[in-house]
Amino acid sequence: MQFRLFIQISLISILSITGLYAYAAILDIVPVGEVEEDGTKLLKSPMDAAIATINGKTYVIVSAGSFQGLCKSTTSGIEIIDISDPTSPTSVGRVADDGTKLLDGANGNAIATIGGSTYAIIAATCDDGIEIIDITDPTNPTSVGRLGDDGDRLLDSVKEVGIYTRSGSTYAVVTSSNDDGIEIIDISDPTSPTSVGRLGDDGDRELDGAKGIVIETINGTPYAIVGSLNDDGIEIIDISDPTSPTSVGRMDDGTDTGRCTVANGEKCLEKAKGVRTTTINDKTYVIVSGQDDDGIEIIDITDPTDPTSVSRVVDGTDTGLCTVANGEKCLDGVRQIAIAEIGDIGATSGTYYVITAGRHDNGIDVIDISDPENPSYLGSLTDDDSNCSTDGDGGCELDGPSYIAPITSIGTSTYVVVTAQDDDGIQIIRLCENCEIIGTTSSSTASTTASTNTSICVRHVILGNCGTIAINNDAYRIIDPWSTIPTTEVMVGEPVTITLSTPHNYAAAKINSASIYTEIFGSPANYEFGSHIDYSVMKSDYYVSESELFQVAGATHRINQDTNVKNLKLFEVVFTMVFAKPMDTSYVVVETENKHGIPETIYLGNALKVIERPIELLTMEEKSKFEIIGDPELKSNLRPDMDIEPNMDMLTVNPEPVVSKVTCGKGTILKDNLCIANEMSFYFFINQFMRFFG
Repeated sequence: MQFRLFIQISLISILSITGLYAYAAILDIVPVGEVEEDGTKLLKSPMDAAIATINGKTYVIVSAGSFQGLCKSTTSGIEIIDISDPTSPTSVGRVADDGTKLLDGANGNAIATIGGSTYAIIAATCDDGIEIIDITDPTNPTSVGRLGDDGDRLLDSVKEVGIYTRSGSTYAVVTSSNDDGIEIIDISDPTSPTSVGRLGDDGDRELDGAKGIVIETINGTPYAIVGSLNDDGIEIIDISDPTSPTSVGRMDDGTDTGRCTVANGEKCLEKAKGVRTTTINDKTYVIVSGQDDDGIEIIDITDPTDPTSVSRVVDGTDTGLCTVANGEKCLDGVRQIAIAEIGDIGATSGTYYVITAGRHDNGIDVIDISDPENPSYLGSLTDDDSNCSTDGDGGCELDGPSYIAPITSIGTSTYVVVTAQDDDGIQIIRLCENCEIIGTTSSSTASTTASTNTSICVRHVILGNCGTIAINNDAYRIIDPWSTIPTTEVMVGEPVTITLSTPHNYAAAKINSASIYTEIFGSPANYEFGSHIDYSVMKSDYYVSESELFQVAGATHRINQDTNVKNLKLFEVVFTMVFAKPMDTSYVVVETENKHGIPETIYLGNALKVIERPIELLTMEEKSKFEIIGDPELKSNLRPDMDIEPNMDMLTVNPEPVVSKVTCGKGTILKDNLCIANEMSFYFFINQFMRFFG
């Protein structure tokens, strides 16, 4: 199911700041569709995925690997899924291993367009070779060529494939984990692929257990950047001459201390697996996943001969729950990564995100790398989130995520496709800033789901960046927990409502208990001593502190439809209070706690002020209660707009039916069996008003 994710694009795309109150762009991370193995599809233990656009439609080609790591599986092959409508993905074609094709243990996956036709090049780990499949007609994919290991080629246990063109020819660069190197294959004629060059490990190169590969052109020269599973590092290879690839640079993990940190000088390259590149501010970076380091390493390769580590992001303390609050990320056993550029925060660039697949955390992370030297972890989406489809799996298709393929060509949004090796399926996730909520589809039924769709905060906090706080009609999304907001001014006797809103179905952000503190002046350091209302959602009960500030106070919770966002329901806790006396401009401090016991405190400066009720707004019933001494000066002292006629609906009838027994106080007269205010001077009205309220 869809759920929307409101997050701070931290320190990067803040639009404006007023005092401590900031307004920021909103990034949505929305699971919009999924496809599962159902006995007819080749989605058993899916590994890699590649994206192809054919005749205006977008397809994901998924490699189905060997079942539970065993070769000679009957479920190996590729599945082609039309994701032109990401909310309604549809399988349209497949090619299975039949003994004549090199598809056993289908793993690496890349797309090439040659001579007007579109081809999928598949690396088959168990068959030690590649299979080339014509997918120009996605509904009728056809194998056209293949190349296996002959003893001389480095194709034993091939893993991944990269594609590039040079001098009019198209080449596939394939990594081999058993042969510890790369093989370069000319696929310009897809029906007759030919090996043209190779580079193996010589003891100095970082190619032992070669796995991940990405091809990047720097200053006109194509390079293959390869991740090494056993050497714990990367190798940078000049492939401008396909027949003679040449190593030019490398980087390894460093001293093995068991944890990659800036302090100990170790990099997150232990069991380097996934590699992806991006260019930010005219510099080229490679981001590498260190599977055994539970983290990613960001390396500047602008000069390929001198790669430089610039930063890293690690998993944090293993608590079993990936949240910002506890500092843990979904990077445990991180495998593959994707990079997406979204939005427009400058003249030439947007915000750069790394999406990672945490194999052991069963989830993905979103990390902002717009400043590569200071990457910012934004949050996670895990397999068991209740907002995803529950058609048999009880959550998202994120159990054992293996590979992430980015898409940038569907409408104005960016999508990523995650293959779930243990869930036997794929999950489609949309990324966009300030985007509209859309419908979702359950792939097993291929029907649009109209049930509750909600938001998720990437930062996994309750109100900050996720929900909102409203004081009467003024609503705020809080970016900084110490925020100064415009003052809401009310009068004594008027109701004040403070509403806390969060996405309804996102459990990590839903409020379990909340408290509102007022009567806090100067410094909020001792806000606990202020007048407050505590509310427990579980007990549906509230407590009001012993204070003369409130005349009436209470709290409740409800589920409400967001009027601005289609299909978005909100969980709200509503505090209502009527002040019995004035209050100077006060902080409002909000304490919340979610279902996991994670607390959050937000301080709102200058938030609320309570003033006396102007005399002219008193009802005639209230005025009639005063014993006011008559004075001939009335109309000359009253404001011209002051209504001195009684409000008959507000007057209380004397319970005595006999008019002669009615006795009116001083300053009032008997009229129509009721005591109403006599003409009075403004001075005496004030005098009696003050006497009435002590």
